Amino acid sequence: MFQKAIKDIIGGFNMRHVWVHQALHDITAKYKRTVLGSLWLSGGMIVTSLSLSIVFGALFKMPLQQALPYTMSGILIFGCIGYVFNEAPELFMSSAGTIKNIAYPFTYFSYLASFRLLLLFLHNLIIYEIFTVIIGAGVLPHWSIVLGIAVMMLVVMTWGMVIGMVAARYRDMRFMMPYLGQLVSILTPIFWKLDGLHGPIASLMAYNPFYVFIQIVRRPILGGWATPHEWAVALAYAAGGLVIWFLSFSAFRRRIPFWL
Repeated sequence: MFQKAIKDIIGGFNMRHVWVHQALHDITAKYKRTVLGSLWLSGGMIVTSLSLSIVFGALFKMPLQQALPYTMSGILIFGCIGYVFNEAPELFMSSAGTIKNIAYPFTYFSYLASFRLLLLFLHNLIIYEIFTVIIGAGVLPHWSIVLGIAVMMLVVMTWGMVIGMVAARYRDMRFMMPYLGQLVSILTPIFWKLDGLHGPIASLMAYNPFYVFIQIVRRPILGGWATPHEWAVALAYAAGGLVIWFLSFSAFRRRIPFWL
């Protein structure tokens, strides 16, 4: 059981020349023959960040140079983490025809989705850096951003496959997860800070998995580094997710075609 799962993982990775090309094509083809091209990818992030920065900046008396980087970086990172709510449920169902007719490794589809997501994240990160320089708030990211992105992508990939398998078996997941994502986006400090929270709620929020994954990337983007507590919690969740993913994938991978 475990040997076949490992073989699937290696087989999917060995097809990287296919999923790398496919991911690049998926991104560029959508905006072909448009004036702004791939800049449309960052349009929603920019508009939302500006709106929230102006509103919350006025409420909490924060200058735009302080509010915008914090808000935009949070939206940028949660846009990547939000994959598990918005796209992961369709991971296998959207490729049902291919899975039923071609013997691709099941991890191929996860590699493809994860690499495409990474490209989008890096694209938006470049736009973020340009935008913060324009408003006079640009800083050089801390080197630990590389580690933060690596851990974040590992979590997105592993939990994305778990959710993709569950959604293939139980179709209600594909409708429930986007609503759950909206709830998590409100409860997680993406565009608001923990400074105003005290007591049990603040303590509980410190163990919010989505918050710690945002922090290990956002703090380096803003020029600092995540705290040891944030790294410890993030790595614990990542390790747990990795174990759950491998065990569930080993046990149920052969049933995926029958669920589609």
